[in-house]
Amino acid sequence: MNSPDSPASATTAASKVIVAQALTPAAFAPFGDVIAPEKMQSDVSASSTPINEGTAQRFDDLTQLDVSEQGGEACVAIFRTRDGTHVAPYALTMFERHLLGSQSFVPMGQGRVLVVVTQGADAPDEDAIQAFIVEPGQGVTLRRGVWHHPMITIGGADVFVIERRAAQVDCEIQRIRGSFIVTL
Repeated sequence: MNSPDSPASATTAASKVIVAQALTPAAFAPFGDVIAPEKMQSDVSASSTPINEGTAQRFDDLTQLDVSEQGGEACVAIFRTRDGTHVAPYALTMFERHLLGSQSFVPMGQGRVLVVVTQGADAPDEDAIQAFIVEPGQGVTLRRGVWHHPMITIGGADVFVIERRAAQVDCEIQRIRGSFIVTL
């Protein structure tokens, strides 16, 4: 346990604490889509087809990619973090947004991602920050224009990313004014 004078408790006392919540399609809807077959199983209009002689089930249209603005194209990448890269509680430093394209994040293996998002027209709305835990078997697509903290993983992880690539870089960054930490 931290003493009242320790750096960790001083940071916690001076910071607004945001508790990360479980990722659900309804809770995440203002920011984008949840990518998970469970989402489609409960949706009457879901497109699910048996494939490979019935040995697999294909779920289509789990998210909407939006990357073609101003000549953009889809870019598939893996972002890798190592254990210790991000340490709880997670201090927030900045938000970014991409006005010309969506971004999808799908943790691979047993990786987990902490997605921290907020709304805001010209700047991140620091009074409306929310955090979601993306568990194995889930992913998210952030709609273009959604303010989000740069990727945070819970432990080391490989994260499958689909985003827009074009000649023009599409990343607006703003430092936050307040002091915030995210706990699990």
